[in-house]
Amino acid sequence: MMEQVKFLIDLQDVMSQAKRLEEEKQRIPLEVSDLKSLFDEREASFLAANQEFEALRQLRREKEREIEEERDKVERAKAKLMSIKTNKEYYAMLKEIEGTRRSNTAREDELLSLLSKYEEAEKRLSERKAELDEVTGRYRERMVDVEARMGSFDENIGKILTRKRQVASKLEAGLVRRFEMIFERRDGLAIIAARNSSCTGCHMNISPQLFNLLQREDRIHACPNCSRILYYEPAEEKAAGE
Repeated sequence: MMEQVKFLIDLQDVMSQAKRLEEEKQRIPLEVSDLKSLFDEREASFLAANQEFEALRQLRREKEREIEEERDKVERAKAKLMSIKTNKEYYAMLKEIEGTRRSNTAREDELLSLLSKYEEAEKRLSERKAELDEVTGRYRERMVDVEARMGSFDENIGKILTRKRQVASKLEAGLVRRFEMIFERRDGLAIIAARNSSCTGCHMNISPQLFNLLQREDRIHACPNCSRILYYEPAEEKAAGE
């Protein structure tokens, strides 16, 4: 039975290592959380600036197309003047041409105002892109490091879990399940020493009868208070003269 206790102590050590590595692995993404938040913020700002720029570019194209169409319309009307035979038709055409020109002048003024907004949006987009590129570079570098470290943790955890299976194979399956349950519920301490008639896990006294049974080391016993598996550990002898 003492051999079983040794296997349980080994199992606890292996499981503690795996737990510690898993906790460290879970903390790694937190190291880049601030940078990730900054990246998300810069990306959102860039996308908003890009959306504004694209909308203005579309408006600019539409306005330029309208102006070009109206200019063509004026040129066609001017060409028709030569073939008009009556004064009434001639002056009517001149009036139409003048109206189109005034309308186009208003469109050109709108285009100038639009171009000013377009240039501001283009400059803003360039600035947001530069900001995003800078953060993206830093974020990618950190993520390469994070992924390498995560891979290293996964490799080490895999080795430890292989060792855990090797140790667990030497114990009864029911005992292993019970041990794992206690390990989770008792903060990684499933087997603990009993010393000076008390459990060193919960520090509660155990009965003299149980303490005597533990010293026989012929069966697995648990603490009545915390349910941890107990093994006997002799008390440290006092130094001579004390």
